[in-house]
Amino acid sequence: MRALAVAAVVLVALAPLGARAQGFAAQKVSGKRIAAIAYKELANVAHDADQAFVPVSMVPDQLVSEGRIAIRAGSPLGSTSFVNVPVEIDVDGKADRTVMVGYRVQQYVETAVASRDLVAGTVLSQDDLVMARVPFAGVPSNGTDALVGRRIESAVLKGQPVRINATSVNQIVKAGSTIVFLVRDSGVIISADAIARTGGGIGDQVFVYNPSTHKSLSGTVTGPGTVELDISGGDTP
Repeated sequence: MRALAVAAVVLVALAPLGARAQGFAAQKVSGKRIAAIAYKELANVAHDADQAFVPVSMVPDQLVSEGRIAIRAGSPLGSTSFVNVPVEIDVDGKADRTVMVGYRVQQYVETAVASRDLVAGTVLSQDDLVMARVPFAGVPSNGTDALVGRRIESAVLKGQPVRINATSVNQIVKAGSTIVFLVRDSGVIISADAIARTGGGIGDQVFVYNPSTHKSLSGTVTGPGTVELDISGGDTP
């Protein structure tokens, strides 16, 4: 019994040697090295200034047989939205394998983004916004001027795009409220209290009713509770 136990221990001790003798001697080729060689080939692919190639996934390390390694990339293959770069790994002058490195063609646009973290309900000012180059996500871009004075519906982190469809008009004139109605005529300004029939934000056209004259007019919202009507027609005072 003891002899069998000793024999078993010897077999276990020698097993790794036998495995190495019959196994596959390998060496590793770094996935980062493969990706770097593939990326150089993209310089020859025509693309717009507003496009960039984004790796689809990380290239895994490759195990190949021992010997002298040579790596070379082939011509990129693909379409306007996706590109593959074939990278061949040779060992001692013979092809061992070809690794396909994939890239997504990313479109970029210039649009307004938050210059700082913004909480929901913020009424946007020029200081809250800045133009930046960001990945195109299928939503039309917009400038900062179109957003100033509007209210954001949800929080926006610094650097994130501020979409106009994620904002609403900041109604500084509300329907039914009493407002100051200013009439400009060749440098002369007449003011009166009026009732807003419709609501709006800066630059919006709203209807107002003057209870003193019993007349309804329209004007432009120029400030909180203020609507102006310019009837000078561009005449010089």
